[in-house]
Amino acid sequence: MKEFCFTVDDNIWFLRDLTRGTYGSIFDHPYLATYKRLHEIYGVKVQLNLFFWTEGFALSEMTDKYRKEWEDNADWLKLSFHSLKETKVTYANSSYQETYSEVSAVHRSIERFAGEKTLAKTTTVHFCLGSEGAVKALRDCGMRGLLGLFGTQEDPCTSYCLDEDLAKIVRAGGVAYRDGMAFAPIDVILNLYSPEENIRRLEQLKDREKVHIMIHEQYFYPYYCAYQPNFAEKIESAVAYLLKQGYQSKFFEEML
Repeated sequence: MKEFCFTVDDNIWFLRDLTRGTYGSIFDHPYLATYKRLHEIYGVKVQLNLFFWTEGFALSEMTDKYRKEWEDNADWLKLSFHSLKETKVTYANSSYQETYSEVSAVHRSIERFAGEKTLAKTTTVHFCLGSEGAVKALRDCGMRGLLGLFGTQEDPCTSYCLDEDLAKIVRAGGVAYRDGMAFAPIDVILNLYSPEENIRRLEQLKDREKVHIMIHEQYFYPYYCAYQPNFAEKIESAVAYLLKQGYQSKFFEEML
């Protein structure tokens, strides 16, 4: 079965807005309204990976008044840990305890304001890096899969201290397993390219059974310095193309 997953990193600004604003529904926020429209048209499932902190706001402050709505939509909209904050030094040298504490803080907040059903069992760690202790902490916090960057055969790299033999499996589009954790590649970062270039890159992957695409929250907002007015177009065109190629939208945890 051909499957793809769609994830979004660096999320927290929309949660600050929901807490400080007077929205009747989480989908009254234009950011989440974008994903709801794409879900209703294409059946796409969306995972949002969260920061714990941004300037003037912490995830522990997020209102819980929308908890039932989060739970009612957990079949297609999930939340997970990403990092403590945007400016966090990578987890490449983080200890088990430091990582465990930060992941737990994000997960506790998600369970409080959105319910346990909304908490995903996979994620992408900020910068796709993590020490062996950090990966163990993620696993002990309930994570079962990590998406990362592994480069190409011509320009290889690795994520999460995965050894080269396993990284080669991921680089070729497969899933590698180590110590109870699954590792898979981020194939296309949609905000890096034009909609047309995204499709060109996806065309090169259309024979793979599994494809993983992602984008970052901040490019949605007109006040962001690198605002992309075609944010929604980039997602929609990629999703429409993958569905036309016979892929089904899944959460990464459903693909394991």
